[in-house]
Amino acid sequence: MTDAADDLDLTPDRGPREGAAPTRRRWRNWLLMGAVGIALIALLFQALTNARVFFYNVDEAIEQRAEIGDDTFRMQGTVIDEPATDASGAMVFTIGFNGAQATVRHIGEEPTDLFEVGIPVVAEGRWDGDAFESSQLLVKHSEAYVADNGERPGVGEYGDE
Repeated sequence: MTDAADDLDLTPDRGPREGAAPTRRRWRNWLLMGAVGIALIALLFQALTNARVFFYNVDEAIEQRAEIGDDTFRMQGTVIDEPATDASGAMVFTIGFNGAQATVRHIGEEPTDLFEVGIPVVAEGRWDGDAFESSQLLVKHSEAYVADNGERPGVGEYGDE
């Protein structure tokens, strides 16, 4: 004869058994980690692509125009003539470096009041026929700016004096 206590299983319950709930949770975690991973890879790709904008002096950009094609790059030179505005509203001026000159059509924000003849600029854009189509202009301030504003934070640091 068997005792009733022998028929009862009194071992402690060790949590949920293999079933649907833990499996769903596990898949959800993997999907979430995958989405975060893809977002991080996309962000890194975008950052590296933007950092890959090449920098040329005017003479190099003209010399390598065929190889550059319609890629975006930065071109550095000194402003040679006073800017004018064309029929489309673009600011047109000439920059030069090492004896070479290029016409720049700038479409975008107007440069600061530091923009003038004889000041070095960096124009970001691409070749469009014989002209360089610029979407961003960076203007290097002159030594006079440093002398007049040397007390301002950030002015004169990193060899600008």
